[in-house]
Amino acid sequence: MPNKIEFIGLKELKERLIKGGRNIEKSDNKTFDLIVDGEYAEVKTKGHSFDNLDFISFTDKQHDKIFEDFIIFLVCNVNNPKDVQIYEFSSKLLKDLKFKKYSSYEYNKTELKRLKFKKLT
Repeated sequence: MPNKIEFIGLKELKERLIKGGRNIEKSDNKTFDLIVDGEYAEVKTKGHSFDNLDFISFTDKQHDKIFEDFIIFLVCNVNNPKDVQIYEFSSKLLKDLKFKKYSSYEYNKTELKRLKFKKLT
């Protein structure tokens, strides 16, 4: 389930793509968010403007597919829905850029609810 920023960004992107006559389908592959004009597409959403962009991240599976050429939509400035900025580029453009790999372990709410927390008052 996408968070609020992702939800708004995806909604804005879909509206613009439809207005532009593009064909959008839900992805049949969990690695990507959409299929746009027959190509897999990943949507990266940021609350702030492109000028304040910090980073975009990819899962291991997405990063492994960078050279296979999928579409990346970078949706910026979602915190200001009247001025959303949308950029489109090929994943292949990332192949010569430096990246840093970080690993993290995520515990979801369902799992955390199994714990007995001590609430501070």
